[in-house]
Amino acid sequence: MLLVILSSLLTSLSMPGFLWGGIIWFSLIPLFKAMENKKVWVTTLYAFLYFFVQTFITLYWVIPVLTKNLPEFFGRFSSQTGFFIFLLLCILEASPFLFFGFMYGFFYKRFRKGTLSALFTASIYVISEYIRSLGDIGFTGGRLSDALFKDIGLLQLLPFFGTLGLTFVIVLVNYFLYSSLKSGKKFVVSFFITIGAIYMINNVISNLLPTEMGNIPIVVVQTNVDQNVKYNISSEETLKDIQTLISTTPEYLHIFPEAVFPQEDIRHSKIGLAIEKLSLNKPLILGFPSFNGASYNSAYLFEKGKIKNRYDKIKLFPFVETLPYPKIFKKFKFLKGVSYFSPGKSFKPFAPDGYPEIGVQICFESYFSEISRKLVKNGAKAIVTITNDGWYDFNTALWQHFAKSVFRAVETRRYVVQVSNKGISGVIDKYGRITSILPIREEKWKILYISSSKNETIYTKFGDWFILVAGFFALVIPVSFRKRKPTFK
Repeated sequence: MLLVILSSLLTSLSMPGFLWGGIIWFSLIPLFKAMENKKVWVTTLYAFLYFFVQTFITLYWVIPVLTKNLPEFFGRFSSQTGFFIFLLLCILEASPFLFFGFMYGFFYKRFRKGTLSALFTASIYVISEYIRSLGDIGFTGGRLSDALFKDIGLLQLLPFFGTLGLTFVIVLVNYFLYSSLKSGKKFVVSFFITIGAIYMINNVISNLLPTEMGNIPIVVVQTNVDQNVKYNISSEETLKDIQTLISTTPEYLHIFPEAVFPQEDIRHSKIGLAIEKLSLNKPLILGFPSFNGASYNSAYLFEKGKIKNRYDKIKLFPFVETLPYPKIFKKFKFLKGVSYFSPGKSFKPFAPDGYPEIGVQICFESYFSEISRKLVKNGAKAIVTITNDGWYDFNTALWQHFAKSVFRAVETRRYVVQVSNKGISGVIDKYGRITSILPIREEKWKILYISSSKNETIYTKFGDWFILVAGFFALVIPVSFRKRKPTFK
């Protein structure tokens, strides 16, 4: 059990905002060692425990949100209830790994040491990770590939295989190192040669990538407003702050965070008319809710004195913005935020005059590749994520969110700009290089540069096709083992 917890700790320490991403290449070795020669029910339990503890550590920053920030703001539940909700979150995230633990334990004794067993193990891990991302409560936070968001060379797998393919490689390397440790054949030498080779390849590829500078200027506006202020300040005061800012900035496209006006649909109001006037010379992208029959979490493009485009958030945050599976979770309505929103239906990009088509996604949507993929397939030449990360007291949360934009940039070969309340705001080029970033938790605006891209990657076109490869290995390899008598040396 201690080995399982050690594996969870090592994996968490490799995540964005923690220690070092390179830990991910050996973080699963203790888990494999713990599951060695164990009964199926034990390996199933260990796999569940591994991901439960990993989720608990990796997403520790959710605890104050659920036990302090949301209870104080909405006043619908206690801190104790909030912590219980966090434990349920960890259980939900870990549940798909019951499959991994069961399959691993069931077939472990039938395996001969070698490549096929490593391929099978990596495949069933990837399948569990894919299952975790599905449905209205799907989530991709804490995926093994997240650890490598700074390793630009290795990220070049993403336009072909996506993050599931990179996760497959990570598990494969962990299993080969575990096999080396198990056999006792020069493990230390194998370890350093393997890790050294990985980072040599990473550096070589990174250095061979084309150097490209963005040539299209935009103004990114990072706010630094505490939530208790953001949701209590009047729209008039927010408008004055925007007017003061706009008076000092150049005439480029301005991008503000999500929910600049968090509770008011400003259209057809004095506030909306004032924003339209500001957009006569400077186009503005900003967010506020839409209340017109159905409710939406929306982003708007104001240009030349009118609203030109609108995007309604499609992937809503479960329990806070929408109630998933109401028959099952109807008792969790108390977690509702400002409103329960309806999901948007259109992936149409914004089209500011003089700028490439821009695909806008809102907050939590950057965790899911299908949003950026569909925006690109509908013509987006660059991507913008607007978000409000003011709920989070720890910078770890900000880095984990920003890392997702790195993956979306490389997968689609598009410049991605993230604009956030509190941070992190910055721009990422189409190879995953963070070209500029604003100081965290500071009110600041900055001119950033993007470029327009037209090419469609294999991943953009076909999505998570690699899950079919994993499924093939998971089905065929056990049959192959059945046909061969195990041999032991």
